[in-house]
Amino acid sequence: MQNNKSATEYLDSIGQQLDFIDQYYIQQADQNDAQVIQKFKKVYKYIDEAYKSNFMNDDGLFSVYGFFLQTVKKFKRKLENRIYFDKTDYAATLEKFERTQTKLVPVYKDLILEAQKQERIDLETLLDSNMVHHIYTKKELGQFALQLFDFLNLDQIKVPKEILGDLINEIVMNYNVVPYHNFTHAFQLSQLLFSCYMKSDLKKFCTQLEIFSAILAGLGHDLNHKGVNNMYKIKKSKKFNILTSEIAVLENMHCATFFNIIQLNRKHDFFQYMSNDEEKTLAKRLIITSILATDMSKHAKLLAKLQKRVECTKQYDQGEKNDLIEMQRFSNERLEDRIFILNIMVHACDISNPTMKFNNYMNWSYLLTQEFNDQTIKEAKIGVDVTGFLIYKDKPTYYGGQMFFSKSLVLPLWVQIGELYPELKYLSEEINKNLEILQQKLKQ
Repeated sequence: MQNNKSATEYLDSIGQQLDFIDQYYIQQADQNDAQVIQKFKKVYKYIDEAYKSNFMNDDGLFSVYGFFLQTVKKFKRKLENRIYFDKTDYAATLEKFERTQTKLVPVYKDLILEAQKQERIDLETLLDSNMVHHIYTKKELGQFALQLFDFLNLDQIKVPKEILGDLINEIVMNYNVVPYHNFTHAFQLSQLLFSCYMKSDLKKFCTQLEIFSAILAGLGHDLNHKGVNNMYKIKKSKKFNILTSEIAVLENMHCATFFNIIQLNRKHDFFQYMSNDEEKTLAKRLIITSILATDMSKHAKLLAKLQKRVECTKQYDQGEKNDLIEMQRFSNERLEDRIFILNIMVHACDISNPTMKFNNYMNWSYLLTQEFNDQTIKEAKIGVDVTGFLIYKDKPTYYGGQMFFSKSLVLPLWVQIGELYPELKYLSEEINKNLEILQQKLKQ
């Protein structure tokens, strides 16, 4: 195996992971976790001694390293989530940043979290597209996610509530403590999708199994996200001569993580409660295509296709009928159309921050700005080209970036959704209000 890292550097990487766990998490770990940590130390000591005594060569070390380090990282992720289960992702990230001495970008300190936590979440709150999510803990958000399915009243879905609850908890445990792409973001996507479904004729368009699968896809769409984008993964792979696909790197990993969760423990396998193989195949297809639709490199093609089909649907509804319009219009009788619409909705909800009230929108974008800036530090550290536009520079540059993203990418998508489902036009209207505020701030 060729690699730009030396065997010694690999050993150091393992040691650093274990040192971090030992230094920061051992005191908060329960007895079982503490025993696992001790076993990891023994394995590391064996690998270290075997290599230094020439019992293991470089290839053997790389092979063992890859398996063992991934095991340690997975354990660390779950340990972090267990420790922070009763904390918000925002608070957990701040604690982690303090421990790792991560530099905060100035806007990170501008978050406004003045909303009052509700002791009991009702339907009205879950229908609110401006719900403030960052004040709730991982545990609470997991419980709210289960409530989404309760309020959907999916009487045709026979998955027991305890199975669904266990699956959601395991999904929570497989997110990382990062500023933005954490379970709070995943819940926000699914909650907005739920809101759009309940408020519009989308509920007349797709089946119970399809919306069930799409909301599950939303909850799992960023599993094991480490706070870096696809380009970082590709650049890192090239740097270290690692063969990997350059297409939807993260999205494919999120899909794989989702299905690994199901395969590793039968109590998470909700497919076993479906009536037949056809239902199982459809659910799997919807989950996979919805997660893959969150790849921003597909945005332009998805939007162009949506615009054309919305236009044909409007023409058909106005009485214009020919073979081309009939073929291009949306019809709930066509499975492909239902899948495409739900893929679009998952993608739109994934980039929906600008549809919120301004302060809430800014909270989300501040967190994403921190994550972007953190990525550039990682890029510099491993010696690849730094993505310059991700570096936080100043407020005017930040506001300008938000205007470009909202106006060029998010607004056109939600305008088309509003054309298809008029009950959702208020979301694109909110984007326009935010664009006006951003414009005013640029003039100040």
